[in-house]
Amino acid sequence: MKSFFLHKTRFIQVVTFLCVILFISCEDILEEEPFTEIGTEFFYQDEKDALAALNAVYAQLKEGVGYYRQQYLSNLFAASDQGRSSDNHGNFRKGTITSTDQNLPNTWEQIYIGIKDANNVIARVPQIEGMNEELKARVVGEARFLRGLNYFNLVRCFGEVPLRTEPVQPGEAGLPVSPIQDIYDVIISDFQHAAENCWGFNETRNGYKNNIGRVTKASAHAMLAKVYIQIASSKRTAEAGVMGNERYLGFTDSATSYYQLAKEQCDLVLGESGYQLVADLDGWKKIFESTNGNNAEMLFEIQGSSITGQGTAVSNLFSPRNAGLSGGGWGGTNRFQPKFINKNINKYDKRFQNSIIKEFQNETKTFVIKPNSSGYFRTVTATGAADGGIDVVYTSKYIDTDATTEYTSQQNWHVIRLADVYLMRAEALAEISQDPTQANADLSILRNRVDMKNFEGAGMSMEDFRTALLRERGAELSMEGHRFFDLTRMGVYDEYCRVSYGNTIGARQPEDYTWPIPLIESSSNENIN
Repeated sequence: MKSFFLHKTRFIQVVTFLCVILFISCEDILEEEPFTEIGTEFFYQDEKDALAALNAVYAQLKEGVGYYRQQYLSNLFAASDQGRSSDNHGNFRKGTITSTDQNLPNTWEQIYIGIKDANNVIARVPQIEGMNEELKARVVGEARFLRGLNYFNLVRCFGEVPLRTEPVQPGEAGLPVSPIQDIYDVIISDFQHAAENCWGFNETRNGYKNNIGRVTKASAHAMLAKVYIQIASSKRTAEAGVMGNERYLGFTDSATSYYQLAKEQCDLVLGESGYQLVADLDGWKKIFESTNGNNAEMLFEIQGSSITGQGTAVSNLFSPRNAGLSGGGWGGTNRFQPKFINKNINKYDKRFQNSIIKEFQNETKTFVIKPNSSGYFRTVTATGAADGGIDVVYTSKYIDTDATTEYTSQQNWHVIRLADVYLMRAEALAEISQDPTQANADLSILRNRVDMKNFEGAGMSMEDFRTALLRERGAELSMEGHRFFDLTRMGVYDEYCRVSYGNTIGARQPEDYTWPIPLIESSSNENIN
């Protein structure tokens, strides 16, 4: 049997699900529409082909159930300390993931299909004759951003993985895994190239428009900051003895130098036009409305859609089932559990309180949040009779009352938004100076806009500050896919999961900081042990 990513010959014969851009007169938002399969050797002829091939790379982010459309989101949630997912994700919650886990193959395969498609664009678009050079550079820049994003997700989730940056050639053997330093070199180079060649938000050049939903310069700078923060904090904790991050000891530059690079990238994001924080709590709540995607706080999102075949399962994954808050069918997969709410964040933070569902109904029951915000009282709707309760809480960030099926949510998935840039810069400033007060300004900006008092780092030790920072990040970015990565890079994965799940289910070993390469790859690639 040949290796999925490294051998399948159809990867080099076709560009799968090539897409075209639909220009919507009122908004000019990037949308994907599947195309028929066309051989790559015949396909890259003009700018329309280049854009269609690039759109295929965007589409692959949500093409199958394994990546941003569904499984990957639940994998990240279940692997964190936030709460319960489906029974299918029990091994992620318990820290008992093996290479045969059913939730790994689709994620692995679909990320590598995206890398394969990006490699084709990067290699072949520059060869197109007669294409506008600025547009050509932008297309390659976007493809390199998407490849960088895919490898960043791989290296954070799996650690050392096969690294391919060129189109696959017939008969090539499977690649061994590469050291994470080599993988990060490609990621950093890709995001740097994107920052230099992608355009601004909704920018027009030479009659070509950078449609909303595409990568921007700010997106690339923000992801570079996230990469540098990941390396900096992982190396810092590895040097402090956290075995789960030991692989980051191979980076020769100091953790402080990476914090400095992260700070510089955050500054560049905040200097870009087209993005701004909302002014008040009402505005903050609205940034998560299903009809308000690609708003000024969102730096890069996976595009949802109510069009069949182009939406995602985001609303069903995170909203209660059959409550009119998501599409029909299954739902309510990912929800907070009480110990996370009571112990690992500040549950009275207005960002948390205003991003949870306080009341909902299904066909027969009504659910009302308990005073301690750690569950719901349940009553029979027809009679008002008490009917016990449930000890979970749902986020309100992904409600879509217009969704009709599990995969027709128009809710976007927020890969990175502006608030994270302020949070990262606050972290970097404090770590560079070893002075928590240096984080005061950026954290206070985020708190003030939701009517909360200033953050005050005076008198805090750095350990106290890091605990406070995780609480700030937990409240601002809850259920947005960052928590697993935050806990691992900060070296507190075992500690926080034990608090949420107890000392048996919550115990995390160094090997749990990453997931095993799925058996479908390791068994078919002789170069992977």
